[in-house]
Amino acid sequence: MAKPARLTFAWLLILLLYLGTLLPAPFEGYIDRSGVAYAEDDDDDDDAYVVYFEVDGVAYAEDDDDDDDGGARTSGVDAIRETGRYEPNEVLVVNASSAVLEKVRALGFTVGPTVALRQMNLFVTRLRVPAGVSAPQARRNLARRIPEGYFVLNHVYRVAAPACPEDRCYGPSLIGWEASGRCGRGIKLGMVDTAVNKRNPALSGRRVTTRSFAEDGRASSPTHGTAVAALLVGAPASGFPGLLPNAELYAADTFIGTSPEMLRTNVLLLSQGLDWLLEQRVAVVNVSLTGPANRLLRVAVGRLNQQKIPIIAAAGNGGPGARPAFPAAYPETVSVTAVDHLLRPYRLANRGDYLTVAAPGVRIWTPGPRGGQYSDGTSFATPHVTAVAALLRHRQPDLDHAGLAAKLQTNARDLGAPGKDPVFGWGLVQSPGRCE
Repeated sequence: MAKPARLTFAWLLILLLYLGTLLPAPFEGYIDRSGVAYAEDDDDDDDAYVVYFEVDGVAYAEDDDDDDDGGARTSGVDAIRETGRYEPNEVLVVNASSAVLEKVRALGFTVGPTVALRQMNLFVTRLRVPAGVSAPQARRNLARRIPEGYFVLNHVYRVAAPACPEDRCYGPSLIGWEASGRCGRGIKLGMVDTAVNKRNPALSGRRVTTRSFAEDGRASSPTHGTAVAALLVGAPASGFPGLLPNAELYAADTFIGTSPEMLRTNVLLLSQGLDWLLEQRVAVVNVSLTGPANRLLRVAVGRLNQQKIPIIAAAGNGGPGARPAFPAAYPETVSVTAVDHLLRPYRLANRGDYLTVAAPGVRIWTPGPRGGQYSDGTSFATPHVTAVAALLRHRQPDLDHAGLAAKLQTNARDLGAPGKDPVFGWGLVQSPGRCE
């Protein structure tokens, strides 16, 4: 009887070994650096693999394949396929020790300057990629050879406005906004965008503080940023009245490019702008730009969220079938889509479960290079929600992200399918009352 027992055990062992080949690849350690922790797939082939990391007690997972076939991202709900552009010949390393930097040099990389994001307790070092190696390939090689390092691409982000907006029109009165002559007083707003032209008549007499984060200090093309700023704090008698004309506005110019066609920012510049706004202790941050998922961006968003500074982000203008846009698709943000004066969805707006609310964003009258112009896009819907969020926080300074989202949901005018839907979110944002 012993022989059949040994035979059965042998077959069972073979079966277990076979099943083991079907299990996910093992993970290569668990790293914790200043609140950032993740584990990496130990598979050395060129397939996409998942990076799990934890920031401030929240676990995330992202596809670690940075080539153009996209990648998976999980934020506790559904996985999201994402891809994006990045600065060529460059990789960033976050909170790197001297030992990590020595290993980076040994692999042929040039270690550049370190940018300190002091309010976020993050230090980002720029690495120049060896000749003949793409940035995604270099990042993957670094992650595999130096698993204790925290490497990211310097992803590129662009303003959330279409290149050629069509003529359409509606008014901000759609959200029920009423204001006195003192509206906005005592409120500090923040925005990351292109440069703002403070000499534009729309911003005459407004309290606007600007700062450029370009390496050469040159201001970027100001058309988009000036339009967003005017929607927020435009002078009442200028023809471009803002929603909060007496608020202070801190405008971080995180973009590079002196012509609208060449405008871009990257995750490092964007993070520097957010860090500066965190230092200014603004009540809310308007982010009318979109791009791909990035772990450094996610951490920066989380740092502001920790300090109860909400980020109101444009949902994007990629069209109904577009992939989620970031930072709007991060659950720590308020994601804004656009509608026209008939409450129809903007035809180029992104759709998805990550949308929070809708706001007017079609045929919006804004300052332009030759006077006024009509502008379309989720970029121009976002300031309406920023103003509502700022007013809510002014009345309740301790309001956190969850509380703000709940108030926006409760006050919204339901559109489309009952309840939250992927076209309008919870519906059209509504004013919380008269702005005194």
